[in-house]
Amino acid sequence: MKITTCFTGGGTAGHVFPGLAVMDSFEKLCKEKGIDCDFFWIGSTSGMEKRLLQGKGIVFFGIQTGKLRRYFSFRNFIDIFRTLAGIIASFYILLKKRPAIIFSKGGYVSVPPVLAGKILGIPVVTHESDYTPGLATRINKRFSKLIMLSFEESKKYFKEKEYDKLIFTGNPVREIFYNANAGRGKEIASICENIPVIMIIGGSLGAREINGLTEKLLPQLLKNYYVIHQSGNNELSENISILSEDLRKRYKRYSFIGNEIADLIAASDIVISRAGAGSIWELAAIGKASILIPLRGKGTRGDQVKNAGFLKSKEAAIVLEDKEIIPDNLYNTVVSLISDKELINKMENRIKELNKPGSSDYISQKLFENLKLNDKSGTKSGREVE
Repeated sequence: MKITTCFTGGGTAGHVFPGLAVMDSFEKLCKEKGIDCDFFWIGSTSGMEKRLLQGKGIVFFGIQTGKLRRYFSFRNFIDIFRTLAGIIASFYILLKKRPAIIFSKGGYVSVPPVLAGKILGIPVVTHESDYTPGLATRINKRFSKLIMLSFEESKKYFKEKEYDKLIFTGNPVREIFYNANAGRGKEIASICENIPVIMIIGGSLGAREINGLTEKLLPQLLKNYYVIHQSGNNELSENISILSEDLRKRYKRYSFIGNEIADLIAASDIVISRAGAGSIWELAAIGKASILIPLRGKGTRGDQVKNAGFLKSKEAAIVLEDKEIIPDNLYNTVVSLISDKELINKMENRIKELNKPGSSDYISQKLFENLKLNDKSGTKSGREVE
């Protein structure tokens, strides 16, 4: 018998990496039960998920889909037809692959496969990583057998009649974050001095603000700290080249960090980051103190602000508000935090308390319980797989 599972979602790495964690766990569960399994992913033709997934050898189908905007735009009219095209494409992909279940990780690209799956009678399970449910989740929940939440407190954003569908699972995190090693991280970054290490995680267009702050603060930071910086493809000013050779040796810049990111975070004393769900749950898995600068303003639904606010309420992170996001204030916050070991330990313990290590395994078990097997398997549809 062979089980085929459809994963969908995209737009950011935060939608992809948790899905990969569940995929690994589900494959392990199937092997334990002596069952073959395979996976495929439906995502956007223009999103970053294609690059992330094809590099891992996962079958990927790209579809057209409209963006779910919360403001008036003529493109909303055009995107109605793009979404319809995505639904039709998803329908034929699902009809061909005949998956036993669909696991949605959110993002507007997940809506067409979920709708097509509902039409075909394929069970859908939706997972929300953020503190507040996104528009895609609010649409997909109507067609889902289960709605999985990363935060127990997110229940308040759902109607009472939907409570029977809700399950608190935490956010699935890749195994590399539970096996992170500070020693390996220092080797990777060639850190040889016994001084504090700051990791700054950017890596997307939304990180331009953090990159700008980093550029202005580097001459000050490098006098006393190592700086590991994931900057994305954004070019930093040539002014950095005027740093002395000794200071430049303390600056480790990467456009993108792969699996090494877990070890690099472990090697850091503190992390400066956005507040995307993927990032904060990875910090929780390792147990790392952080300064969060949430993405905000036009073009965002405010999910990072809510994520950061929740961590702040739990004393698990320091959050910089709008008026506080200036170079001098960020520098003073860094110096104050690094010098306060007691506060760092407290934040590390508080964020660890939010972590749910068995999330991927728990989600995989729930997926297995809700499989609908097709006729090729020789097994009746429903929950009859042992």
